Amino acid sequence: MSAATARKPCVALLEIHSLGAALVVLDRVEKSALVQVLQAELNDAYGLFLKLTGDAAAVRIAVDCARELTQTMQVALTADVLDSPSAAAWPVIEGPPEYQPLLEQEVVFIPGRRAHPMTDKDQIPEALGLIETQGFTAVTAATDAACKTAAVRVIAKEKLGGGYITVIFAGDIAAVTAAVSAGREAAEAVGKVISCHVIARPSAGVGQILTRI
Repeated sequence: MSAATARKPCVALLEIHSLGAALVVLDRVEKSALVQVLQAELNDAYGLFLKLTGDAAAVRIAVDCARELTQTMQVALTADVLDSPSAAAWPVIEGPPEYQPLLEQEVVFIPGRRAHPMTDKDQIPEALGLIETQGFTAVTAATDAACKTAAVRVIAKEKLGGGYITVIFAGDIAAVTAAVSAGREAAEAVGKVISCHVIARPSAGVGQILTRI
C-alpha cells in the first residue's frame, strides 16, 4: 500500500497569511479535532500553508475552527477540504523537500524529517512567544527587549519574504508573556508589528514544525 492510500480520506488545506497566526491556528485546531500535520509550506504571501489529514468529520471541525479563529484575529485565510484526494494529485498535495535560496532556508516542513539529530533544546517548551514584524530593525529591537525582560531563549527567526520576519521564543508561560509584551512595545517604537502571540502548552504539530525551522 502506498503512503498516499494509507492516509486518512480527507485533507484540510489552510493557507494563512501570517506565520504567527498560522501556528496559533494549528495549536487550536489540534486541540479541537483529531487531525495530523501532513506538511506545512511557506508561501509567497507572508504566511504558512498547512496541510492536515484526518477523517471527514475531524477535518471539517478543523477547518471551521480555523475560520472562526482567523476571523477573530482578522487574518486572511483561504481554506478547502479535499475528500478522498485523487492519487494523481498527491505530488502537489504532498510536495518534496524544497530549499529557497532567496530566503536561505527550507520552505517545506515535513514531520519526521529532520536535518539534525534531536537534542534536549528541541523538546516542546511550556510556552512559545511569536513576534512578527515587517522589517529587520523592528524584529531585532523586539528580540533584544524580550530577552532583556524575561528568561526566554530564541529558537527561530523565520523570513517570509516581503520584509516579513517572525522571531519565536521559548520559556515558561509567565516569562514568554512578559517577553512578548516588551518585544511588541520595542518593535512598535521603530517599525510595523504584524502580529504577537503566546501559545501555552503547544500542540504536537506545532512542535513538529518548530523542529524544522
